Amino acid sequence: MTTTMEATLLGQNPVAEILEALMDKHSLNQTDLAHRSGVSQPAINRILKERSKAKKPRRETLEKIGGVLGVTPEQLTGQDPISVRLFDKGAVPIGRWETLTHTPYSGDIPPGRALICPIPHSDMSFALPVIGEAMVGEDGYREGEVIFVDPAVKPTHGCDVVAVSPKAGLFRRFVETPEGQFLKALNPCWPNPILPLTSDIILMGTVIFSGRIR
Repeated sequence: MTTTMEATLLGQNPVAEILEALMDKHSLNQTDLAHRSGVSQPAINRILKERSKAKKPRRETLEKIGGVLGVTPEQLTGQDPISVRLFDKGAVPIGRWETLTHTPYSGDIPPGRALICPIPHSDMSFALPVIGEAMVGEDGYREGEVIFVDPAVKPTHGCDVVAVSPKAGLFRRFVETPEGQFLKALNPCWPNPILPLTSDIILMGTVIFSGRIR
């Protein structure tokens, strides 16, 4: 099922969403792109502005625009994936809790399913929406808030992490004591708020941003 956030990101016209992001990456305005591609500025404007009302651009038009931006017509229309690295300016893939595995994200994702992380991060970083109330509390998070996770950042005592257990993905605070390492829920009413970090729980990464630097 598509979430409201994903529907907003995907929009009504994937060509417009993808073209807008690539133009921003290359610092091109409509006039610049028209000059370089040979596609008229009004035609580019229609693709960007009319959104769901816009007719599907002709393949010839997509080839000209894609030639300037380094993508294929299929990538511009969302039929083929675009590496998040092509967007460059801090874009990271949006993950799903139900599909978390022990393997870091590769960076190749369906177009539109990316968000900009405003702080420095590694190429392995990804974003997730907060689901549930385990991390609600003082210095905690709201359900629906987006967290940015960087697998390259080693967890330290007091930071928040995403982990994968044999049963599900977990979002908890990392706690290190002389007795061992634990995952703690910030919600004081959460059942079993302290979970030992056993060998079958894999830390996926450290939360580095969620509307504020962590």
